[in-house]
Amino acid sequence: MDNKFSTASLVCGIISFFIFPFIFGVVSIILGIIAFAKKENKKLFAIIGILLGVVGIIWAFYATGIL
Repeated sequence: MDNKFSTASLVCGIISFFIFPFIFGVVSIILGIIAFAKKENKKLFAIIGILLGVVGIIWAFYATGIL
């Protein structure tokens, strides 16, 4: 099976730490959920991508002073 969504989720989660954390964090979470819905093989990539997306968004809120 293709693992495009889970890999893209992981990559977007990593990118969310460096540029546009709100955008890439949300995209990472969405792609991770899609990867689970499609039952892709690399579920660990999807899980890590979702977690990195959430942490990236929380970090962005903290860095901007909202939290």
